[in-house]
Amino acid sequence: MGLQVFYEKYAESSVAQVDSKKVMAIARHFLKPPVLDVGCFFGDKTKELSKWLEADGCDISRNAIKGAAKKYGGLVFFACDFEKPGLRLPKRYNSIFAAEVIEHMLEPGAFLKNCFASLNSGGILLLTTPNVACLMNRLRLLAGDPSGLGGIGHVSFFNPKSIAREAEKAGFEILLVEGYNVGSSSQKAMRRTLRRVFQALSILRPVGFSEGTILVAKKP
Repeated sequence: MGLQVFYEKYAESSVAQVDSKKVMAIARHFLKPPVLDVGCFFGDKTKELSKWLEADGCDISRNAIKGAAKKYGGLVFFACDFEKPGLRLPKRYNSIFAAEVIEHMLEPGAFLKNCFASLNSGGILLLTTPNVACLMNRLRLLAGDPSGLGGIGHVSFFNPKSIAREAEKAGFEILLVEGYNVGSSSQKAMRRTLRRVFQALSILRPVGFSEGTILVAKKP
């Protein structure tokens, strides 16, 4: 099955985008219009972003774009493969928002280079991605169970340091690297307890435990 076919079928699923108040709070602080929501799926985050700035949405799935346009008719949506070499958009943006997208890329470096090329000078890239080294994954590996390390369609894996390194390779200046969590209340309670222990022992930074990483970077 080709990637295009896979994501057309993926768009038929009930997979939801990450829901994190922290991510959107950071977006409010850093993003400036116009912003492009890359990997917009059915446009829910595009709509949320459009409440305070001009926002367009794009996705590799034409089925998703049709659904987004039907659901939010007043916004601009278009199909686009952000992994395509030498991608050129009709216009450049001052911000790109890419929540849980880069882990689906076979060539994440090409994705980041296209983000760089699609931004105006001084433009902001805000992306989120699962943290392969999160607390729950560390515990799974200690227990000898690697089955939960990936997700549907995930082909590239990052921790906070590696995603920042990849963005720097693409030419970005790193402004912020933060963690976020969206797990169950029991998982959150466990993470808080262990995080306090490790903080007290000064062994690991808390961001290394988070389920996901928030990266904010700037095009010079």
